[in-house]
Amino acid sequence: MRPAYKGRTRYHNRMGISVVCVLVIVIAVVFAVNSGALMSKKAEYQAQLDSLEAELESETAREEELEEYEKYTQTMKFVEEVAREKLGMVYEDEIIFKDNN
Repeated sequence: MRPAYKGRTRYHNRMGISVVCVLVIVIAVVFAVNSGALMSKKAEYQAQLDSLEAELESETAREEELEEYEKYTQTMKFVEEVAREKLGMVYEDEIIFKDNN
């Protein structure tokens, strides 16, 4: 083999290794930048998840309150309260005193 040819091969090998190293560094930088963006997105999504979980708990408590109110509206006590307050009804043997003011 010729020495000139052998020198070219070494030059090409060094050049190839240099190109590969630069590409690896560029890819590492791109991954680092994207990793930071993904971490911020993760934090944003975690905050949104926490907010939604708190809202779910509040709505669950509200649902329980509504179920209790539904049970209460089916009682005679509720019917009597509505009849007295909204319709002004009284029992037959009740005496009502009205203020003249």
